[in-house]
Amino acid sequence: MYFLLILVGALAGFFVVPMNALLQHRGHVLLSAGHSIAVQNFNENLNILLMLALYALMIRANFAINTIITLFGVFVCLTMLLVIRRHKHNQLKEDSLHLIGIEKH
Repeated sequence: MYFLLILVGALAGFFVVPMNALLQHRGHVLLSAGHSIAVQNFNENLNILLMLALYALMIRANFAINTIITLFGVFVCLTMLLVIRRHKHNQLKEDSLHLIGIEKH
């Protein structure tokens, strides 16, 4: 169990660090690097509080822990699917890769 927690934490770090670098680069193009990171941190903390409140409500309603884990997993999967679909739709309308310094060939 401890190994799994350490693995998830390490993999999350491998995701967050490049994401922050991308946001700083893109933020420099659109606003400023600091503003982009500040908005990201605000959204992350707001969503952590919302998910914690949802978790507390499920615990209060006596949901089994396996049910809670499954519901959160399904929620994350569906949300990521919606984000991917929206990104593909936006890319079809207008190529946004130029915003991060990548030109489409």
